[in-house]
Amino acid sequence: MLLLPDTLSERREALKAALQEERMDDAVAEAAHLSHGRVAELLADAPADQAVAFLQAVPPSRAGALLGTLPSATAADILYSMDEEDAAILFGEIRPEYAGDIYHIWEGADSDWARQLMDRLPTERRALVRELGSHEPGSAGAAMVVRFLAISEGSTVGQTVEAIRGAPPEVERSAYVFVVDREGRARGVVSVRDLFLADPDEVVDRIMTTDLVAVRADDDAMDAARLLRNRGFKLLPVLGAGDRLLGVITRDDAFDLLAEELASGFVRSAQGSPDESFFTPPMGAVRRRLPWMGANVLLNLGAVFVISSFESTIAQVAILAAFLPMITDMGGNVGIQALSVAIRSIALDEVRIRDFWRAVRKEVVVGLVNGAALGTFFAAVAVLLEANAWLGLVAGIALGVNVLVAGVVGGSLPFIIKRFGKDPAMMTGPFLTTITDITGVSIYLGLSTLFLTQIVG
Repeated sequence: MLLLPDTLSERREALKAALQEERMDDAVAEAAHLSHGRVAELLADAPADQAVAFLQAVPPSRAGALLGTLPSATAADILYSMDEEDAAILFGEIRPEYAGDIYHIWEGADSDWARQLMDRLPTERRALVRELGSHEPGSAGAAMVVRFLAISEGSTVGQTVEAIRGAPPEVERSAYVFVVDREGRARGVVSVRDLFLADPDEVVDRIMTTDLVAVRADDDAMDAARLLRNRGFKLLPVLGAGDRLLGVITRDDAFDLLAEELASGFVRSAQGSPDESFFTPPMGAVRRRLPWMGANVLLNLGAVFVISSFESTIAQVAILAAFLPMITDMGGNVGIQALSVAIRSIALDEVRIRDFWRAVRKEVVVGLVNGAALGTFFAAVAVLLEANAWLGLVAGIALGVNVLVAGVVGGSLPFIIKRFGKDPAMMTGPFLTTITDITGVSIYLGLSTLFLTQIVG
């Protein structure tokens, strides 16, 4: 059966309807045609009782996979609302790294309930989940996975290859094998490719790389993700006390972390909240957005003051007011373009603070070309609409200069804010809007006042 986008959309809607109508048998049948991610998305939006009923209707292995796909807080709430025995069964099916995140949440909310649930797990798994749950959210330890290939030092290449062939499917396709000592301390790494090219009787210690790039479990997960991406690795080992190998950060997980950070950066640059989603209640969204909008009102009073100081000029040539929105909006749009590029480059570690002047030079060149082109175009439009060459000249110059200023400010301000240790995505937007508005209004109305006689005449 072909699962085309339209078919998947129909399946999703059918699953949603079955959940809402509490037809769990139909819901399970529809969910069989959808990925864990699509099903988890619907479960996150469904009432807790519907989510619980659905998870109890599907096989425990599928339920565990779905819970591992949900946000940790959502999965913790769903399990907490279930009977302890049912919750323990499903909790035991969740991958240890995700179970550790859930346990960390439980331990802070209801340690007695968490302990009772953990006591139902097998001893080895219980110890693993406790260790993973001990890492703070946002750390490399919390982001790592515990499935990786490792071989004891002194093993031969042939023994290592046999170990790879007998490994579970999720680690069998790993590109690296880590070499550890008897205490589990990392001693080196060897690529699978080098293993298959080496003599089977060769000791793996002789072909491994001892210069092991790794991070500590308490290091920042974002820093670890950037390190993995910048180095071009497929896995990055995570070390605990005494250099014991605890787990690895995969390339997929690293890119997911970087994508989330980038998305949050763009949300903050628009004065939104990275904690708000489509499903955030209306009043919750209001609480997150209103403070930033209030701050923008105060900052934009600067533009209001500038406009009011040119009241007499506008009174003599009322048409001047008609072109103000175009000049300020164009400056904002150009600034946001430059701002987005700068924030993305900083977030992905493509540039450093020392690249400030390079960013300025680039935006000056871009601003001069775009400003000249857009200013000329806008001047021509103004002349066609009002048949006034002087008005067109003033409007075109104001627009062109504002485009130049907006590009330079949007492209360089994130570097300045980052230099002072602040979040450029959170703070740049309000300053950019205010600067471009005041600049555009000042230049436009200032030139209009200077050439008022020619415009009127």
